[in-house]
Amino acid sequence: MAAKKDPYGGQTRVALLASSGGTDPRSPEEVEMFLRFVLPEDREAIAALLSAAFPTSEEALLVGRLRDAGDMVVELVAVIDGTIQGYVGFARHYAPKGWVSLSPLAVARKYRRRGVGGELVRYGLDFVRRQKAEAITVLGDGRYYRRFGFTHKAAENLTSPFPEEHTLLYPIAPGSAGTRAELVYADAFMRF
Repeated sequence: MAAKKDPYGGQTRVALLASSGGTDPRSPEEVEMFLRFVLPEDREAIAALLSAAFPTSEEALLVGRLRDAGDMVVELVAVIDGTIQGYVGFARHYAPKGWVSLSPLAVARKYRRRGVGGELVRYGLDFVRRQKAEAITVLGDGRYYRRFGFTHKAAENLTSPFPEEHTLLYPIAPGSAGTRAELVYADAFMRF
């Protein structure tokens, strides 16, 4: 995978994405994918992507509320052929201080299981680490998020308003794994 500057000032990643299931599923398809920060003009496209990716429009509303409240730490998109095909957001926790939550991750159906989501998560984790976050939580499928370093074990002493079987932690700061604390999500999560 090559990296170079993109027209938006972020990184361009030329990714060899897995096949979309064409005539030879073993042959990858080279696709230029830009991973960049969200721009103000991306809001409608992101809302449409989130509404299509999830059973309801709740995730799109959540992202809008987090953004409007100033609780988003970073938002990234994957742009393929000039169109937003993937999104990931990282929102701050009110407590513990310095912790953030990966929420949500969405990829257009056409590009699922082709590495787009993984690239967004890795790029986002790297950015959040450089911003000196102490830990990152995610509410999701452990089978998917374990590959990035999230674990249930690291989150076992956390109390959360959400089901513990879906709460995973990516510890960054020494001692953050196994921390005994109450997770206080941004207010927008409580209206979810």
